[in-house]
Parts: sequence; structure tokens; C-alpha cells
Amino acid sequence: MPKSEPKSKTEKKSPATDREPTKVFYPPARPVPPPHPADSEIPRVEAFLEEAKNEPKRKLITDHIGTIVVLRDEKRFTFRAIAEWLTERGIEADHSAVYRAYLAAIPEEKRDPREDWGDVDLPE
Repeated sequence: MPKSEPKSKTEKKSPATDREPTKVFYPPARPVPPPHPADSEIPRVEAFLEEAKNEPKRKLITDHIGTIVVLRDEKRFTFRAIAEWLTERGIEADHSAVYRAYLAAIPEEKRDPREDWGDVDLPE
């Protein structure tokens, strides 16, 4: 039996050639459900306009600035507490909106000029 020659260190097989290619398995495609009959009928433009006219007028937080000022200045409520108080009474509010409305209600002559008032929506 012939003697096999030892392989040199440079003739090693690379590990990538020893492995089989990786197989990728994709999940089976799900069938697309048919469209709902109501979705296939697009309402006319006039229907959208009529629906918009029938929407109730939204109550703006700026409509309640007097309440916000009383709760903040006299009752010492936090802006979060004021937002919660208004929300319990049907006015959509979060603490950020209450804060912005409160700052916007401060007359310009009473504002500290060193503060940044750039992000405050001023009432017109």
C-alpha cells in the first residue's frame, strides 16, 4: 500500500467549500381576500362635502383659555392636571397643548424677552 504524502499547511480545504449552499425557505403565500363590497364603491365628492358639513364643530383648547389660566394661576394645577380636568369634561387636551395655549395667552408686554417664544402659536 502506497504511503500518502502529508498535506502541507497551505493546502487546507477552505470551510466554505466543505458546506452545502444554505437553503432559504419562504412561508407559503397567503391568499388575498376579495375586497369588501362597501370598499369597491367610492363615494362621490358631494357625499364627502355633505359629511364634512355634518361634522360637529370641534371645541378648541384656546376657547377655554380663561379656565386654563384660573386652574393654573389660582388653583396651582399642573399642565397635566389641567389636561386631565378638561378631558374629563369632553375637551380633547394633552399637557403640551395646554402649555402652549397658556403661554400664548400671556400678553406680549408681560413676557420675559430672554425666553424662547418661537414655538408658541399666538392667537390672531
